[in-house]
Amino acid sequence: MFMNRSSNPAIKKLNSQPDAFGFGAVETASYAGIGIKVGIYLALTIVSAILFVALLPTILTNNPTLAIALLIMFFVTAGISSIVAAFRPKAAGFAGGIYCVAEGAVVGLVSSLFEAVVQGVIIMALLATVFTLAVVALLYFTGIVRVGSRFRRFVLVALISLLLTQLVFFLLTLFVPSVALVFYDNFGLQLVVSLVFIVVAALCMFTDFDNMTNIVENGLSKNYEWYAAYGLMVTLIWLYMEFLRLALILFSNRD
Repeated sequence: MFMNRSSNPAIKKLNSQPDAFGFGAVETASYAGIGIKVGIYLALTIVSAILFVALLPTILTNNPTLAIALLIMFFVTAGISSIVAAFRPKAAGFAGGIYCVAEGAVVGLVSSLFEAVVQGVIIMALLATVFTLAVVALLYFTGIVRVGSRFRRFVLVALISLLLTQLVFFLLTLFVPSVALVFYDNFGLQLVVSLVFIVVAALCMFTDFDNMTNIVENGLSKNYEWYAAYGLMVTLIWLYMEFLRLALILFSNRD
């Protein structure tokens, strides 16, 4: 049948979930519904970022230890909720919302710190993220770029490679602190690494759009709109953070 034709492993996993399909009176997923949920996640992220940055000076003044504890809590909460949303599609609505609130606080803090170093990096990162989103959407929905099994395997390998590289770098800095100094003193190396992360994040966005398409075209229930929206939101936040870092690299030492 049409709704079972997807070769996407992630969609096959969703197909195996109870009540995955919109039979009977159950509404099926739509692009408009996914767009609305992306907007909800985006609003949660922005509000959380603004509130945390606004309250941070007061928290630091009254209880600096609390600020550190909150930041750690946000990191842990974002990590746990992201795992829940990824492996429990039906819980993506709730877990994704928690993720956006927690990650929003972290994004707000990092953005404010970067803005203090180089004015204008926030707007530059936002514009670059929106532009990339528009370009990727255009390339995907016009069929210029097609997401197949090879594309997905390449993206998966790239993601694992980046994760392992970060882990190795972190361990090296623990035992050989000079490694970090060498990296952060090398403008060219920082630039290349930042660009690689941005490219991989953009490639992930293609798979996000393909997941949306498969969810809608395979007739999955409306609940899975949250799952699709969550996937795109994770990529958008990651991409924004990478553009933020790139802007800092490019403009922090221009004098």
